Amino acid sequence: MPKNQSTAAQTARRASRSGGKYTEALRRATTDDAPRPPHVLRFLAERSGNLYHLVGEIAAAWAYSGQRVLLLEEAEDYWRWTMSGVGRSRRKKETEPAAPPEPTTSMLWSSPDGPGLLTRHTCMWETRHPAQENNRGFPHTDRSPLAVAVADAIDTYDVIVLLPRYWSYPDREIATAHVVLGEIDVFPDTDCRTVLPGPGGEEKGVPLSPEQSAAVLRERCLGFLFGSPHLPIALDGVIWQSNWELPVDADYLEGVDRDMNRAGLRPLGWSLAGRRPLPHKQLPEPDQMKDPSFAQRFQPIAARLCTALAARPAGRN
Repeated sequence: MPKNQSTAAQTARRASRSGGKYTEALRRATTDDAPRPPHVLRFLAERSGNLYHLVGEIAAAWAYSGQRVLLLEEAEDYWRWTMSGVGRSRRKKETEPAAPPEPTTSMLWSSPDGPGLLTRHTCMWETRHPAQENNRGFPHTDRSPLAVAVADAIDTYDVIVLLPRYWSYPDREIATAHVVLGEIDVFPDTDCRTVLPGPGGEEKGVPLSPEQSAAVLRERCLGFLFGSPHLPIALDGVIWQSNWELPVDADYLEGVDRDMNRAGLRPLGWSLAGRRPLPHKQLPEPDQMKDPSFAQRFQPIAARLCTALAARPAGRN
């Protein structure tokens, strides 16, 4: 991984792109005795298959704005490696564990004349050891590989984005910030349980207010966060992705955002995936991320998310 350090001038330029004054940002950057460590961001979602593209678009927008971004991805086959040959069946033949996957690093995009950088690093996050007599048959999980990977990247990157295999569980040990990605299949603008007769004899749902729609979205798309046995988690915002055209206008969405903000869920933006086919659980292609227009489309969401991260204290959840 590259080891270039962020200078005060580079930090000031990034701040000025978000609307601040360069001279004030430079003064703050040069007077800080200890540089602020990068946030380790964990996106939360009930289902992640259609959301990789959104995360890649946000990361690309950050990189084009001058930030050094690392996508730290969990390797797929850690379980096969750590538990191969381990079983309770007495008839199971003894087999040698498979070789652990080697970490891979790829440069997705690098600015030719600035600090902007987008890197993808895939490695094992944890190892699991066979059950011992003192832990009631459960395998021992060791997450030191992830901790080491994050520690190695702290001095190199401005933002570290964790990409786990499963996105529905918070990471209180490693992550310093959590942002929810809500995936919408059918936008709740009408009540499907109550219908009214239409002009042509057809039935149509009773329209919902923006506040009612927001309540339905919280229950339908964010319910996985509130059930047992999860502990409370500090959320830094919510980003919505609709997989279909939205049946409401911008004023309606502003009303939804206001109610989300009232409920403690800071709204960070709306993304429309549309009907285009998206590869399941795959980031955008490197050629897409090298296209400036690709990153610019998601600059508003990326800027709001960057502001939310800068506003929260550095530290663990």
